Amino acid sequence: MKIPVEVLKNVAKEILVGLGETKENAEVISEILVNADMRGVSTHGTYLLKVIFMRVEGGQLKLPTLPRVISDKEATAVIDGMDGIGMVAGKMAVDIAIEKARKYGVGMSLICNTNNVGCLGVYTQNAAKQGVIAIMSCNAAPAMAPWGAAEKFLGTNPIAISIPGKDTIFTSDMATSVVARGKIREASRKGIKIPDNWALDSEGRPTTDPEEALKGTLMPIGGPKGSSLAMAVDIISGILSGSGFGNQLKSFHVLEGPTRVGASAIIIDVSHFMELEKFKELVEGYFTTVKALKKAQKVEEILIPGEIEFRKEQKSLEDGIEIDDKLAITFDELLKKINSNIKLISD
Repeated sequence: MKIPVEVLKNVAKEILVGLGETKENAEVISEILVNADMRGVSTHGTYLLKVIFMRVEGGQLKLPTLPRVISDKEATAVIDGMDGIGMVAGKMAVDIAIEKARKYGVGMSLICNTNNVGCLGVYTQNAAKQGVIAIMSCNAAPAMAPWGAAEKFLGTNPIAISIPGKDTIFTSDMATSVVARGKIREASRKGIKIPDNWALDSEGRPTTDPEEALKGTLMPIGGPKGSSLAMAVDIISGILSGSGFGNQLKSFHVLEGPTRVGASAIIIDVSHFMELEKFKELVEGYFTTVKALKKAQKVEEILIPGEIEFRKEQKSLEDGIEIDDKLAITFDELLKKINSNIKLISD
């Protein structure tokens, strides 16, 4: 079913406040979750409300979320997420890094002891709209074996980069595994097979069964290249921030204790290096040149990273967000649990 953007935001805010989150935090969280849905990244969208609800009920998520700055030095800061909802600490980290970049040219914030921060591309794209280059990464519970190993140790450890052009924002947002683990969970929920190059089973064999994949390990993108990038993300977001790393991290989707996720946000203020409008024009010209290149066979259009997601976002604003009927039922169940009068599905 399709749900108008504002309706879905209101549902998310209602559930979050009903769980004990502040209205201000609920606004931030719902904006990030719904934006992910709008961009077609449903694995990091409002689906996570179900997981958040489960963790709160299980006593493994501290609400309201009260992140605090534990280090503030020149162009750097470290934020303790206080085991709350990750999107609150994530936005705080980006906002602080932007403020520092305005002063120093480059600003960097690290987050320790948080949880799933959601779709990184949402943060970096929003930052790029303010005339900065944004780079964000985070680690995650073990799901992938380092190259040459047969035992999972690394998370999917995503990284996102956004660069502003005059009319277009470049946004590369990717897991360091061939696919995010959420895609495999989604396939499991839907009872469908996965491609045989996504994951290995517990015996190290390629599998198309999402259940076997969840028991096994994901495959790194580009083999050793993805593995090395995942390790770099883990070291910067986890070790450097003073958070968990490697097999110290716990899954957000299972009640097995604090996840201890770490994240990083690096902001570059373009105006410290070049006049912003000149930079945007040069970048836009770069995009135009790329899109005008000779196309490979069967390719109708050369796309700039983030362009597909931007188009989906615009379509979502016009037509609403497509939500799985089962998820809509789940939202109604959660709303009922917090004694809300809101309902998505009419009787």
